[in-house]
Amino acid sequence: MSSSMKELEKFIIPLEEINRATENFSSKNRIGKGGFGTVYKGQLSDKWKNHVAAFKCLDPQRYQGRSDEFYKEVMFLSSFNHPNIISFIGYCDEGNDMIIVNDYASNGSLDDHLASSDKRGRLTWECRLEICLGAAKGLMHLHSGFQNGKIVIHRDVKSDNILLDEKLEAKICDFGLSRFGPKEPSDTQLITKRAGTDFYMDPSFTETREISEKTDVYSFGVVLFEMLRGSLVYRELLSEDDKKEYLIGLVRRVYDNHPKKLIDPSLSGDIDEKSFNIFKEIAYKCIKYDVSERPLMSKVKEQLESAVFALKDKKSPAVTTEAVVKFLHIHTLYPELQPYEHQIESRMNTFLKQKMLIEKYECPLKEFAQGNNMKFGTHHVLEKLGM
Repeated sequence: MSSSMKELEKFIIPLEEINRATENFSSKNRIGKGGFGTVYKGQLSDKWKNHVAAFKCLDPQRYQGRSDEFYKEVMFLSSFNHPNIISFIGYCDEGNDMIIVNDYASNGSLDDHLASSDKRGRLTWECRLEICLGAAKGLMHLHSGFQNGKIVIHRDVKSDNILLDEKLEAKICDFGLSRFGPKEPSDTQLITKRAGTDFYMDPSFTETREISEKTDVYSFGVVLFEMLRGSLVYRELLSEDDKKEYLIGLVRRVYDNHPKKLIDPSLSGDIDEKSFNIFKEIAYKCIKYDVSERPLMSKVKEQLESAVFALKDKKSPAVTTEAVVKFLHIHTLYPELQPYEHQIESRMNTFLKQKMLIEKYECPLKEFAQGNNMKFGTHHVLEKLGM
């Protein structure tokens, strides 16, 4: 037995335990079904900390004689430890049963939310940005490199493979098609057979069969536009002249001249200009035909963080001149009780003095601002002081 297989033994969960947890795979506990098989929900016993888990039961006919693929996914999952990748609990391989046991994500898959008008309507713009950012962090972790010097290429990034927990935190899942790849693309070409999901699949891959981290970037760009539009990529849309088209076709047609046509109508009044522009620009770069023009996931994550910050920055009340001086007076930095305007004029009569004072007390000012539900940054204060 190889050392890697030996290490997996600690994750074995007996079929008897899984039968008990799922009530013998009762239909009332079935929560999903796909080409791979069926997923059930159940609660494990004390030995497994009473985890509420999802039991992914692989179709024995599809996986017959292909246990290597099953163990490859198990090995991938057991090596991950990241808040935006689904947590692995264990597995079972007894007789014809091959079962992967993961943490249960109570809010289901992202595509389920996009497919339901009610659920989609509850996804605010801020919520969508946070979900996208979480998924980007998970993918960036896969692309960051592991102890073997390689990265993990997911190969099937789609909204169906992004789960949401009770706090709507994104969790990347389903690593059945994943492959290790070189950390530096120039190291070697990685050629594989066709795999993935239509509409999310990188068009350059369909021509060359060559994959890299940019393969995942393209697929994630499709997910970003699904979130913006509130529509699954494979659902037919009607154009203005009543012609049918699909989401990415719409994106390429209207992006340059009418990008706001890509906004989900349910987000009307909720989406702001700055975060929208940041979001659409990075999403569009992800789906560039030229692989070299696509960003790395680290850049995607950085831009999504900027979009989140832009939205929150707009919503937060600014630190006012009055609040700054009130803080300074409370903390006896200005012991004399003088009118606010007079204090500012007499004590902060030059840009340099103002800047030095604010920077000197930046940490306590920041705490004061946060405690009073205000944003703080030197540039905010200087702006309010008219500099």
